[in-house]
Amino acid sequence: MSRSNIWSRGDIDTHIKLLREIRNADGQALAAGRVPGSSVVHKFGFSGSVSTTFAPLTSINDYQMPQVAGATTLRVAAGGNAADDAAGAGAREITFEGLSTTGAPITEAVATAGASASSATSASFLRLFRAWVSASGAYADGHTTFSHAAAITIENSGGGTNWAQILHTPGALGQTQISAYSVPLGKTAYIRSVFLNVDSSKAVDFRLMQRRSILDAAAPYSAWRLVDQQPGVTGTMPMSPHAPLGPFPALTDLVFLARVATGNGSASADFEIVLEDAA
Repeated sequence: MSRSNIWSRGDIDTHIKLLREIRNADGQALAAGRVPGSSVVHKFGFSGSVSTTFAPLTSINDYQMPQVAGATTLRVAAGGNAADDAAGAGAREITFEGLSTTGAPITEAVATAGASASSATSASFLRLFRAWVSASGAYADGHTTFSHAAAITIENSGGGTNWAQILHTPGALGQTQISAYSVPLGKTAYIRSVFLNVDSSKAVDFRLMQRRSILDAAAPYSAWRLVDQQPGVTGTMPMSPHAPLGPFPALTDLVFLARVATGNGSASADFEIVLEDAA
């Protein structure tokens, strides 16, 4: 072996230092969009009514996952507050983010209509993994003035099936809480970290599930399959595996489920996803 192929102790130390610097900086670089072909997504969900049956960890204890034929336009459901109106003092506009019937990422905003149902989106949604108040008639401060006047429920445009909810109690959140994500077309996902939290009086069982090939229209289908399980969690539990969970290919559902042994409880799951352009 030639001398040029042998690293000195100083070369190794310098290389290790460089790797540590890259590792420490890569999260910020990802978030800032400075890593070509890569991006980061933070997902977080909460339920104040986790029951004894495993269910998606969201504020409505559900996450709609229809087949392509069941994709639907969405709207803000009737029954809200009159101030949450396009010209009101509350939420004036809600933005939906999810996947189209081809699995491509889509984002669309609709104007609110007070206590009436809003107009429907123009696009059909196969998945909805985030929604937020994107315009408000109030300059909110979070304790006396809020960006929306009541809970905002999102449903299919025909009514009858709830897809998500933006909670108002306690405090108006302005954002859904959905511990689920569906990998867009053209991307590969890796889960870098997870943070689980449970109220002090309960122990909660968590499961992270996946289903691949969500566009399949006929059997055989990809299985609903366990990725990770954490039983009997109390308090808080951070998870930062040395190697990230994955890879999860495009068109994969990733859903946290939760249950308690008795009664009801509160729990949340936050997770950080790195998306890379698929090869």
